[in-house]
Amino acid sequence: MISKSKKVLLFIAEGPTDEDTLSPVLKKIFHNEEVRFHIVHGDMTSNWAVSVNNAVKTVYQHVETERKRYGYQRNDILKVIHLVDIDGAFIPPDKIMYQKVRDIQYFDDRVEASNPKRVQERNERKSQILNKLSETGKVGTLPYRVYYFSRNLEHVFHDRNGNLSDEEKVNFADSFADHYLTDPEGFISFLSNSDFTVPGDYNDTWTFIGKGLNSLHRHSNFHLLFQSMAL
Repeated sequence: MISKSKKVLLFIAEGPTDEDTLSPVLKKIFHNEEVRFHIVHGDMTSNWAVSVNNAVKTVYQHVETERKRYGYQRNDILKVIHLVDIDGAFIPPDKIMYQKVRDIQYFDDRVEASNPKRVQERNERKSQILNKLSETGKVGTLPYRVYYFSRNLEHVFHDRNGNLSDEEKVNFADSFADHYLTDPEGFISFLSNSDFTVPGDYNDTWTFIGKGLNSLHRHSNFHLLFQSMAL
């Protein structure tokens, strides 16, 4: 059960290693709030059942699932924070190349796939959904913001380009969490003052990631969360 004296910061993330990586240091930083993670177990923005028309409703349904699971009221939730991987969603279609590969391969200047048309269709839908969510300030009555890691969390935090095994993801998550557990200020500095830190306000960062090949490159706007919470 949550502490009834604390407001909830509800993080929505794709996989358990996102929580393993971030939860320990976030609980240190936001010690006056209750940090809660809801794991989708997949990419909501790439799910073929999700469209630009029902994306906000889908996020709200995930919030409701978590709220009912732990038995807290809507006004217990201070903010909903949605963490997403960009996966090159905004690149031009001609940068998606045919190559006989098992899994989609991401590079700084292209994507290779055995079915480029399907990747193009995914990107079209995913980019529309991300644009919709980035323009959404609330789900229901709850304050909402979506922050990105491009291409994914391991790409941003560890500068790893390739597809990682589950074991590699777990090892990265554990080492990262251990490193910053006792250095939350260092974590905020790492997010705010690195080569991957996208400058500007929230809208600026979403405009930036939608241009050219930026969504293939190592970028994040997650540092803006800590500015918005006025630490």
